[in-house]
Amino acid sequence: MGIRIFALSILLSTLILVPLHTTLGQVQNLSENHEVTAKIRAEDREFFKDFDVYLASTRENPVALLLDPKDGVTIASRLWGEPLKEEDIFYAIARLEERYRHHAGARGLFEPRALNIVSGTGTVVGYVYTSQGRIFMDRKKDGRVTVFVPTYYHPREREKPDRNGGK
Repeated sequence: MGIRIFALSILLSTLILVPLHTTLGQVQNLSENHEVTAKIRAEDREFFKDFDVYLASTRENPVALLLDPKDGVTIASRLWGEPLKEEDIFYAIARLEERYRHHAGARGLFEPRALNIVSGTGTVVGYVYTSQGRIFMDRKKDGRVTVFVPTYYHPREREKPDRNGGK
């Protein structure tokens, strides 16, 4: 009986530690990047020179900014439109943060932060600065990534009852 318990504990340890070991040291897709968040909030002009920055939604009501490195490979889907001019980038950051403060505490919104966009090969290929909880993308095994435009989410929409009178 003691040998079976010992063997079972070794098996369980292996099942838990092996998958954990394979992800250690790898950047997870859509994990927060504190260093990039700080550079965006500080409006570091040198940092932004290395990126094409795209806006989701409207100038006055932004949902997200996509930071696509100027490396010849585009991660933005065609619906993102044209990259922003420098002055528009900083205005969009201010509006995104203002929008968050206005709806602070609402379900589904987070303080704006930079999230890593990681390819299928484990390489960080860009960032999205948003207060949204979800970003949809197509990640191919060969490393190609296409980031789709997030849709506008208004916190009060979740408070409206559905057709059956529920929430």
